[in-house]
Amino acid sequence: MRKICVAALLSAAAMGACVGVGEKEGPPEIPLLPGGYRIALDGDRVDPGQFLTTETPDGIRVTTGPGGIAWRPADTVRVGDFRAEATLTLMGAPVAYREGYGIFVGGRNLGEASPRYVYLMVRATGEYLIRRRVGAATETLVDWLPHAAIQRVDADGDTPVNTVAIEVRGDEVRFLVNGTVVFLMSVQEVRPYGVAGLRVSHRLDLVVGEWSLGPPPPDAPVTP
Repeated sequence: MRKICVAALLSAAAMGACVGVGEKEGPPEIPLLPGGYRIALDGDRVDPGQFLTTETPDGIRVTTGPGGIAWRPADTVRVGDFRAEATLTLMGAPVAYREGYGIFVGGRNLGEASPRYVYLMVRATGEYLIRRRVGAATETLVDWLPHAAIQRVDADGDTPVNTVAIEVRGDEVRFLVNGTVVFLMSVQEVRPYGVAGLRVSHRLDLVVGEWSLGPPPPDAPVTP
């Protein structure tokens, strides 16, 4: 049986914890959030002080200069069905802004020279992207595609709220936005087991209202 945790990021007090199963930890990382969160930024010559987090009544506000990932080593899944999910509110983005944000699964060697993970991101234009990172290289599994389920910025001042999720059921991996499956792949293609966390591109302002990692909800028909 796998050991998994369910945690909410609504406040520091709401953050849960679980025991990861044998996940190798990298070198010491810069703490991102209360509760043992860590960050790794894109590039070797970036200023960690430009990746800022602030607790607010609505959740954790994340403001980025450089892009990067945030995770807890405890949020690790080795086997079985699971869903990783985050509810993200985009703040202050102009119409047609093209920087993405979302979540990742399958994290290995995070904070080291050769990280591995697969991520799902959305952006203000109402599109989603699925990529795999291996070291400094990225492989595009699904290039930016529009989808009606994605909340977008249609006018200055819009603050779209998108819940993004990656879910494993049997041999199938489902990529979801706001409860709608936008793409399906096999477990063999995705390799989703490992650490799960957040992926945020550069120059973004987000509120992370909720983060969870746990069993998937009851199954329902899928029509991506």
